[in-house]
Amino acid sequence: MEAVLSVQSINKHYPGFALENVSFSLAPNRIMGLIGKNGAGKSTTLKAILNMVSPESGSVTMFQKNFYQHEKECKQRIGVVFGGIDFYPLKKLSAITAVTRKFYTNWDQAQYQKYIKRFALNESKKFKELSNGMKVKYLLALALSHHAELLILDEPTAGLDPKERIRIRNLISDLSEDRIVLIATHVVSDIEFISKEILLMKNGRLVDQDSPENLQKRIYGHVYELCISQDELAEVKKEYEISNLFRRDGEIIVRVIADKCPVKYDAVKVSPTLEDVYLYEFEGVKRR
Repeated sequence: MEAVLSVQSINKHYPGFALENVSFSLAPNRIMGLIGKNGAGKSTTLKAILNMVSPESGSVTMFQKNFYQHEKECKQRIGVVFGGIDFYPLKKLSAITAVTRKFYTNWDQAQYQKYIKRFALNESKKFKELSNGMKVKYLLALALSHHAELLILDEPTAGLDPKERIRIRNLISDLSEDRIVLIATHVVSDIEFISKEILLMKNGRLVDQDSPENLQKRIYGHVYELCISQDELAEVKKEYEISNLFRRDGEIIVRVIADKCPVKYDAVKVSPTLEDVYLYEFEGVKRR
């Protein structure tokens, strides 16, 4: 299956930070999640792909065309939600729409109104008067207004409460039925159940790429649940990275990321989640 988006050896250097040899491909009919800590280089990667910052070397192929040579043509086939809910905070929705219409030569008014109606948006309001969830929906409506075949989303759920985040996540999953989606986020729950493939980024480098299931399998044997007492909790916090903690019948159940089985405690090996993968890769395993 030929890739819709192919990124090859992108490099970009800044004082104290660099994108180093970033390469990946995105095939049709899938959602790909790009995850990493804040400052890992996710947004810079998207900006380099879209030529918002000029990479020093590397290439981007989109829809089998060199993006940097056919940028205007390629942009007519993509939708971008970049900058999240702070985009144009003081303008009316109609003003933001007017700017977007000038950008897309293939703007489809009927398609735009379809999503405005579907998302129950009121164009007479100012952007700042919308809830954060509605702001994201409006930016998605703009991104989809010209039959975008590829959606590139940068932190689309930043600033949303848990209920809004779930709604937007489900909406993105629904929208992926007939288009490809690339999501950059540090919120693991945004993509854990909807992404077919995950890119892990750390310090400007892609450190892994695979399905959520395979990434979880790779750290099997490094995630345990411990049944401990209150007196043991402080020591466990020093020894291990904790991914979850709850109390049950007077005992404390702690989920930890460990290099080896914590034999001094009542430990049970458990199946990893994508959040465990995130902690294992980005927070590191504490060693005594």
